[in-house]
Amino acid sequence: MSHYNTIFSQILKFVPRHEFKTLAKEHHSGRSFRTTSRWSQFVTLAMAQLAGRKSLQKAPLSFMSD
Repeated sequence: MSHYNTIFSQILKFVPRHEFKTLAKEHHSGRSFRTTSRWSQFVTLAMAQLAGRKSLQKAPLSFMSD
């Protein structure tokens, strides 16, 4: 099976992950009940935005489409 980068992964390369984590720690509100990482949340919101979703409830639909 060959490996290839998606356009979405190429777009995410423009966001330096280490800087994102630094900013996330800096603006951390003290809540420790998160089940997903802030990076995962960012990726989900970015995908929903690029897919033109009108609602966050429909964001997972972006990942289920082919």
